[in-house]
Amino acid sequence: MKIGLMFGGTASNNIKSFYVKNGTMYDFENNKPYIFQAAYSPQFVTQIWSYCFFYEGGCFLNLSEWEDKLPDFDFDVIVYANERHGLDEDYWDKYSVARLKNKYPKAKIIGYIKETTVPEYSHSGTNRYIGWIRFLNECDSIMAPAAGSIKELPIYKKIQSGLNKKINFCSPAPDNIEYIYDKFYSNVKDNAIFVYLPTSMHRRGITSQFATHISNKYNIPIVQKPFNPSPEVKQHMSWKDFTNLWSPCLWHFNLDPSIEQPGIQCTLVANVGSINIGGVNESHRLLFPETATCDESTLEARFVEYLNNPTKRFEVIEYAWTKLNEFYGSNVVKKQLLQVLEEK
Repeated sequence: MKIGLMFGGTASNNIKSFYVKNGTMYDFENNKPYIFQAAYSPQFVTQIWSYCFFYEGGCFLNLSEWEDKLPDFDFDVIVYANERHGLDEDYWDKYSVARLKNKYPKAKIIGYIKETTVPEYSHSGTNRYIGWIRFLNECDSIMAPAAGSIKELPIYKKIQSGLNKKINFCSPAPDNIEYIYDKFYSNVKDNAIFVYLPTSMHRRGITSQFATHISNKYNIPIVQKPFNPSPEVKQHMSWKDFTNLWSPCLWHFNLDPSIEQPGIQCTLVANVGSINIGGVNESHRLLFPETATCDESTLEARFVEYLNNPTKRFEVIEYAWTKLNEFYGSNVVKKQLLQVLEEK
């Protein structure tokens, strides 16, 4: 089966189109091996781009690059996330489902709800939310990333009320679990705390303060992503380098207070054999339920229990690994995708 992953509008506009051949990504411009920030190598990616590696012959098309002519592919299915100016009337034809159906008549087009925070109006006055619902209704099927309780959020009920077909939920982390395990798992960890800070300030909560408190009280070192305060310096680090930085740490502190986030980082924590402390993202609640809170006294009590009891630590890590394979990973998402394709 040939899968095409496509983004419309300005969704991840910095990722160039690529195709996969013999397990390696190549750019269209020079036909050379391609890598971008969210990729570990030209042979391995994470997050939504993993769809391109499910089967031989996958590709990713950033439709902003294909103004005149779409490339020739014999797609069986297209997973399409259309956002922002791709929903405006001025750009509708370029990013429309009709254009894709005309070029790829064989393909079943799945509208992917990559984000639920679609701005209601553009600067030109276009109601993008209405355009978004129109776009989803023109697709053959609809998928949204959720593994558990996120499915019940009011925003999904609102979206569903405007659709002419049901939302199919799929795991938000379609990664190759075995690959990540082979490359980054270790049962010998540094007794160190990695402080994970999401890009959005409101999602950082009290992570830094709590990590500093635990570090000072129990004499445990802290590891953090290097930070340059100069606004002229972009804070970029490759996904591979970033994983090599945090994965040796036994403790991963992330007190993200958002219940609406799937929490992709926490799935990676479970994948490499570390322990997540804090936060209420969906994955925190599924993988590390005992520490899925932002209550400092509860978290400190759990941390001390884990710190002093190796058997308990093993149980926590084993539980997270079991649930990771139950709710996440490429094998889970492949099955979910096939179920969507089988629906009439």
